[in-house]
Amino acid sequence: MRIAKWLSLVVLLGMGVAVAHGGEEAAVAQARRSAGIAGYSLSKVQRWLHEVALKKIEPDTGLYHPDGRFNYQDAWADCYPFLVWAAWATDLDALNGPVRKALHAEIKHCAKDYFKDPRNAFGGSEYVKDGLIAIVEVTGKDEWFDRMKAIEDDIWSNPTIETPFGKIPSENVEINGEQIQALARLYTMTGERKYLAWAQRLADYYLSNPDYVPTRLRDHGCEIIGGLGLLLGVQSTHNPVKARAMLPRMRKMLDAVLQRGVNGDGIMYNRLDNARSGLSDGWGYNYVAYLCHDMVAGKPVYRDHLTRTLRNLAKPTYRNYRWEGNSIDGYADSIEGGLYILNRLPVSEALAWADRETAVNVARSRDPLATAKLWGTMKLQSNGVRTVLIHALMHTRGLLARPWRRDLVLGAAESGGGVTIILKADRDWSGRLVFDIPRHEVYMGFAKDWPRMNTLPEWFTVVGDKTYTVRDLPGGIETSSTGKQLQKGLPVQLRAGEEKLLLVK
Repeated sequence: MRIAKWLSLVVLLGMGVAVAHGGEEAAVAQARRSAGIAGYSLSKVQRWLHEVALKKIEPDTGLYHPDGRFNYQDAWADCYPFLVWAAWATDLDALNGPVRKALHAEIKHCAKDYFKDPRNAFGGSEYVKDGLIAIVEVTGKDEWFDRMKAIEDDIWSNPTIETPFGKIPSENVEINGEQIQALARLYTMTGERKYLAWAQRLADYYLSNPDYVPTRLRDHGCEIIGGLGLLLGVQSTHNPVKARAMLPRMRKMLDAVLQRGVNGDGIMYNRLDNARSGLSDGWGYNYVAYLCHDMVAGKPVYRDHLTRTLRNLAKPTYRNYRWEGNSIDGYADSIEGGLYILNRLPVSEALAWADRETAVNVARSRDPLATAKLWGTMKLQSNGVRTVLIHALMHTRGLLARPWRRDLVLGAAESGGGVTIILKADRDWSGRLVFDIPRHEVYMGFAKDWPRMNTLPEWFTVVGDKTYTVRDLPGGIETSSTGKQLQKGLPVQLRAGEEKLLLVK
């Protein structure tokens, strides 16, 4: 109840997580606000993991069998990855036990050469892009990466669609957008040029038409815009000549979407040239490509437009806006896409919007934690868990407390090149504060942290060979730790009711 009241106050005040500029006191105050938000969310996710999700693992097969359709494009693409995220964030024993074994069971029960059949390309592509990529973004080259690579190799072992650029596995724009996103990652993670060649083949298939503009700007249509943006970024470091050729074509496509596919606030419609089609909950997914464009172009072509769009979220129109009726998925997708943009452009009005919309419509944090209704496991509900975790880790700046316990609260705020951290427990606690690393480089092999979908955004990260100062703010005691040590975890002991306040720079 204490956490719920605290969070309700934060939401009512419209507080966001903008980087504190008012000195140490402002950073401490922000970290405390964030601790209430993240503490509730992480604890509720842990409750969901143990009270709901893990119970959906079949005892006889080991398969994760969530509610809804049990297939690759639903259960394994949209449900399983956030079971993994929940365990990764709140219970590593579950991650390395039944959750990992569910992957083994999926592989065991998959028919031989299943993904070599072109009829199964959609299921495989969905599983890779929405499912395995999201997992690999936080686990790196683990067994989930091996599965992702194997499925992609199978999909591309027998492409059947002839194009002037070579054979491709599908004419479906959703599949092809997903494939570009997956192949760009596989190339940077492996160095195998076939993946980059396949991704570029798909890009050329679309961009060879100088007037190409996607017509669907919502779910299932967002993949191609974001995929082309990510590939543009990857090519800018691996094949600059190709990137320079892509850049003006991308600019023309992106401009056309702004001219024909957004309302006066900058929010995209569901369909191009159709204001009556409704507003797209995938607006933020599409805008990641605009961020990639500006990074490659080296100038802020779209920055002002994106900033205005984020500020416009403060308008009454976007308070509890029913993106997909009463479905949690519409709220969750809109917030997730917004958080991807806020990771690069921390506009205060949009941060307050994200806090409020998450609290009211996805985390539902006004309910007492111990008795709050939990999410289900079908894909729309699982997407809610995903967004709650992305939002919570924004409020911890990527830090995790291990082992997580439901009486913990953890929050952080960045200021002056460092991070101020609040950790508190109702009972004695001993554990580690685990810091995030530049996963885009260490895990994904990207030269830059390209804006992209299906990731857990990075906030405050530590570099392995760099030395950091850890200061206990109440006592002023300073120690030093390397980034590698902080990645493994800073040992912390708390007495019941004690608040630990740290500054790491």
